[in-house]
Amino acid sequence: MIGMSLRVSYIGAGGFSSRFIHPQLGRHGVVLSAICDLDEARARYAAACHGFERVYTDFHEMLEREEPDAVFCVGPQAMQYAVGLEVLRAGFPLYVQKPAAISSEQTREMAEAAREAGVICHVGFNLRSAPAARRTREAILSGEFGTPTLGIFRYGLMSRPNWREAILDQHVHAIDLLLHLLGHWRAAQVTPILQEGTRGYVAGLALESGCAAALCTTHEMDASDEFIAFEITGRAGHTVFCHDGDLRYHRPGAADVMMRMGTWNQQRLIDWWGYFDDVASFFAAVRGEAEDICPIADTIRTMELGEEIARLCYEGGASE
Repeated sequence: MIGMSLRVSYIGAGGFSSRFIHPQLGRHGVVLSAICDLDEARARYAAACHGFERVYTDFHEMLEREEPDAVFCVGPQAMQYAVGLEVLRAGFPLYVQKPAAISSEQTREMAEAAREAGVICHVGFNLRSAPAARRTREAILSGEFGTPTLGIFRYGLMSRPNWREAILDQHVHAIDLLLHLLGHWRAAQVTPILQEGTRGYVAGLALESGCAAALCTTHEMDASDEFIAFEITGRAGHTVFCHDGDLRYHRPGAADVMMRMGTWNQQRLIDWWGYFDDVASFFAAVRGEAEDICPIADTIRTMELGEEIARLCYEGGASE
């Protein structure tokens, strides 16, 4: 498939897709063969706006008729899990948004289905593809950075109705990025914030590399302006500071490396937060041009850590 124009079928015409995925697909040089949604009017609107050639309300019929090279299934986790399993078992490469499902058990089941079918299942943890995260990973792997010794992450979105849903649907963004940059986790300790009217916690993490990390979250952060921040220090005295996509890489004896994302706008979100490059990674993997940056099997550990943090929050006194 190297170099070929992929035929893409899309399941889901909801708000997230219309904001972050549909608008960018035309920039990838793919053929948008069809879109499917239970709400036909919504699917037809998406087709008219973004160039999908045909509209369906039954994904089984769409897959049978279109025989696409790649399938997107983006919606609530229960839908992604149930429909995604059928897509994988039918032998189609699949893109789902993060998290693929609402538990590590379901994520593992989808990973196994992809392995058995011999197809790619990519999970859209887009922060892995954000320019600041890619530059940070490049620095850590360069050798001059030194083995990471300390990572501090701060995340501010906690709008789901209970702690577990917030952690497993929203905080997995930060959890996944932390593990992507610093490696597998070994143990966790969590102190929840128990003040009335707020939610949050500090998770202290021991990583297999010996690095220590902290994930700090609070309901009080302004998620529109304080979405995620992190700093990572290496044994060579190098430190990366990242705040909402802006980055400063401090190197002893050399000029700091600076990255600025500029004025807020929708296109900046798609590009600077990694949504575009995340989708590009999926297409490149389907074509056989590159390894997938976020295969579903690699996200099982993300969900396992999220489940452990949620368990420890409740054990520490967090209420539903």
